[in-house]
Amino acid sequence: MATLDILIPHYNDPEGLALTLRSVSRQTWQGDKRIVIADDGSRPDLRRAVAAIAEHSEIKIDVVFNEINRGRPFTRNVLLDSIESQYVAWLDAGDEWYPKKLQIQFDQVVLTESARMDKPFWVTCNYDWAWARRRKRKTAQRTEQDQVKALLVGSTLRAYLWTLLGPAQSFKDVGWFDERLPRLQDLDYFVRFVTHGGLIKNVKHDGALCVYHKSDLGREADEIRACNAYIFDKHRVLYNRYGDDFKAMRLYNMEMLSARFAQNNKNSKLTRQYMWRAFKARPKAFLNHALKSGFKA
Repeated sequence: MATLDILIPHYNDPEGLALTLRSVSRQTWQGDKRIVIADDGSRPDLRRAVAAIAEHSEIKIDVVFNEINRGRPFTRNVLLDSIESQYVAWLDAGDEWYPKKLQIQFDQVVLTESARMDKPFWVTCNYDWAWARRRKRKTAQRTEQDQVKALLVGSTLRAYLWTLLGPAQSFKDVGWFDERLPRLQDLDYFVRFVTHGGLIKNVKHDGALCVYHKSDLGREADEIRACNAYIFDKHRVLYNRYGDDFKAMRLYNMEMLSARFAQNNKNSKLTRQYMWRAFKARPKAFLNHALKSGFKA
């Protein structure tokens, strides 16, 4: 039976962590699981709570503590360094796996490895998108397409680590998470994996296998925009590959995403600034969106 490391970054959310760990304990897959939690400089009382959760867990948990808050990419690099098992899966504190996730994904791992495909691979899955105070909505990961282009678009194939399971070496070979990206480091990591020959596979199962509890509250629109701009510059050659219209639409979406964050955090002035930038990038797309949504500047 395969061995699996489950890598979980955590910061100031022991209740969310407990929810996440309960979902791991309910997995039907019976292989050897080792959980690694990297706490990113939480408050002292919450660090003690994490230590207590780990001590009383039925599954083996190793906890690594950052002395100060270093950010998500640094913490994920700490987790990369901690890998010991043959396979790796990621899960963010506060999100959940449904009970059959690992079992169904390992079935796909067996199929992929038996095909003797000479490429590194990750196995993703469909997931439920659960906005705060809204009903869950299933989102499909479509892997039978140009995966580089699809990741840059971020609609039918999204760069979410917590959907993944794969051989440990396939994650190690990508290299470090970019610590200049406090947000969206997943996207950069996925793009680097695929452009260096990696392949993302989906499972033979149409249903959602995990749930992402989503909220924009407290997330800075300017930070999101800066990270998107950094990725655009870092991977400009890839954006250029798909032409000027593709680049203009990506810039439009960057501005609209930042406008959404600003609006959800009730910053009307910043919302209008980003919407104006979106209008300048793609006037027709902006007007179509405004007509469909009734969105007011």
